[in-house]
Amino acid sequence: MKAIPLEVSCPCCETLLKVDPKNGEVLAYGEDAKNPTDLGDVVERVEKREEKLNDSFGAAMQAERQRKQELADLFKKATEKAKDDDDNPSGPRNPLDDRWR
Repeated sequence: MKAIPLEVSCPCCETLLKVDPKNGEVLAYGEDAKNPTDLGDVVERVEKREEKLNDSFGAAMQAERQRKQELADLFKKATEKAKDDDDNPSGPRNPLDDRWR
């Protein structure tokens, strides 16, 4: 005879747990413990999960694009500053001199 898993609600966080009655092992918890009533529910959960992953990936890609532009701007500013420092005659005569002291 196959044992039917027990559905228990956690007293602390009220998360749904599925527990094996024979050995007390937690089989599933949270969203995974909910029994889908039909195939439409399963498809809907998969689509929501896929949409969430696509949104996360899109946000990460956008952040990388912005970071690339920020780094390009910083590099441009640094090269302009270096060019301005080369044009400044009040710079150190010896390149080994410390110009920040």
